[in-house]
Amino acid sequence: PPCPKPSPTFPNPLFLMENPVLQLVQSLAPAVSYKESNVETNRKVWNNYAKDWRPDQDWVIKMASNLGEEWTTQGLEHVGDEWSDRASLNQVLDDWILPHLTVNGGEGCVAAEVGVGGGRVAVRVAPHCSVLHCMDISSEMLKRAQAAVSREAPNARCEFHLQDGNELPPALDSSLDFCYSFDCLPHCDAHTIFAYLKEFKRCLKPGSTALVHTSNLCAPGGLARFSRQKEASVQGFCWVSPEMVRSMASAAGLEVVRESEPSGGNVYYDRDYMCLVRRPVG
Repeated sequence: PPCPKPSPTFPNPLFLMENPVLQLVQSLAPAVSYKESNVETNRKVWNNYAKDWRPDQDWVIKMASNLGEEWTTQGLEHVGDEWSDRASLNQVLDDWILPHLTVNGGEGCVAAEVGVGGGRVAVRVAPHCSVLHCMDISSEMLKRAQAAVSREAPNARCEFHLQDGNELPPALDSSLDFCYSFDCLPHCDAHTIFAYLKEFKRCLKPGSTALVHTSNLCAPGGLARFSRQKEASVQGFCWVSPEMVRSMASAAGLEVVRESEPSGGNVYYDRDYMCLVRRPVG
């Protein structure tokens, strides 16, 4: 039979004969099992999580009971309330998010939350914004967030975006006064985090900042959690270090202007890493 025409997936047969390494790779290709992307795994996991979540579910109550705080089914209002104690979440909001929501002498800003989840942060942020763009790769999580905002912040202006991948909407070019991703990137691998950092650079106005929250292998709580995991996973954490995040931020064209330090008493500060990154003005 005639030889197939050369293509990116089927090189020139003469080249194959002269390249034994490429011959070996081609022969093994049918036996190689390729994993799905980190984004697709996250989409599947959090769609199922949001579908199954109810405050009276045993597994939800069990997660909440490990927080050292008295939770009841009435207290669990949003998907994700079971992930941290109230005091830790409130401190993060007060230290890292709420102070950045006013611009131009007090006017609400144009902001975005990447990984809105069930809306537990969005319901508190949205009333301070002229518009809050709520994004998630999980359609089920986005439904939960829309319901929460409609219920608890009905007068807030929110726009909800279902992401196909790790790109933000093209229309957001240089439009954001503030952007944050909280309790999302710890479940993302380094390449996905880097992709988001480049998107933050594209969508922020020059001089504006974004909050980046990741895992932290170098923090006491982070190392303890890492030691309990057999491998990186979406259901658990994917692991990075502050040095890695700083390097990726710089490569994405962002400046790190503030960083968290590990400290006890707050589950996020003891376990994770947070930094503010800024798009340079020039």
